[in-house]
Amino acid sequence: MHVLKVASVKRTQLLITTFVLTLALGSLYYANSSLADSQPKGTVSVLYAGSLVNTMEGGIGPTFVTMGYEYKGEGHGSVQNANFVIDGQRSPDVFISAGIPPIQMLLNNNPPLAKWYVVFASDEIVIAYSNKSQFVDLFNKASKGILPWYEILAEPQVKFLRTDPEQDPKGYYMIMVAKLANLYYGNSSISSLILRGDRNPNQIRPEEILSTLLESGECDAIPLYKHEAVERGLLFITLPQEINLGNSAYSNSYEKASYTLLENKTIHGQPIVFAVTIPTTAKDMNGAMDFVKFLLSSAGQQILSKHGFSSVHYTAGGDVSAVPPEIAAIVNSQT
Repeated sequence: MHVLKVASVKRTQLLITTFVLTLALGSLYYANSSLADSQPKGTVSVLYAGSLVNTMEGGIGPTFVTMGYEYKGEGHGSVQNANFVIDGQRSPDVFISAGIPPIQMLLNNNPPLAKWYVVFASDEIVIAYSNKSQFVDLFNKASKGILPWYEILAEPQVKFLRTDPEQDPKGYYMIMVAKLANLYYGNSSISSLILRGDRNPNQIRPEEILSTLLESGECDAIPLYKHEAVERGLLFITLPQEINLGNSAYSNSYEKASYTLLENKTIHGQPIVFAVTIPTTAKDMNGAMDFVKFLLSSAGQQILSKHGFSSVHYTAGGDVSAVPPEIAAIVNSQT
């Protein structure tokens, strides 16, 4: 009987040990599974127009991360970004441009560095001004239509800054706005009085710091996309639709203004839009696809609207047949 009792105790101890080991192995399995599930699907790199920095880093990017990806964003002037890709200095998974011409640089490269694009938002040019400016009362009157905005900018004491038209679409958009103002107001001297030369070095500053210079009071006024002024809470003057590049109904009129880049390429005025593509050199194609689908989703569009963008019917361009089917389905669902 004593022998049987000892054997029974040993069997019980063995069962307990086996049970404990099973629990331990199970816990280890689930811990490893949870760890695997928590690993990011990948890192999606996005090269975007510098004017989108607040939208991308404060809205689109952080929300996209909740989908299980890591996000890496970088913003500069869109023409500069296109040159980065062409020169091999950047290989983003997603490329977002202010206007179509920078993406066309990728489309027309040999070999092509992108095949298609989708327009996903629109905007307009406004004149933002500093509440620290000594001319703030005059700007306030201009914003109410009491004084002509261009007469204030033409004052020699007013410090008006803008971006380089060779690097940033907003730079050549401002030149077009000024030329359209010549026609709209019937005064051929407005452009020269405001800009004092298309490439006036005294006015040109990098895209990345332009808004900061205004907010700090280091200049009196700058041209901005409306969404930038809205998301930063800046004071601004709304320009007539005939010249602000924000209304597609005036597309034919906008084309009357143009700017010729130093490379001898002429860009004609057109409604301001933002477009996205996936370069052919993308390293994470699945992540890039998911990012673009998110950007075009209702959640992505809500973020854009919150940041001051105007919605548009999605339009595909370039080689439309090359648009990935999942993205084409979203574009076609709006038509």
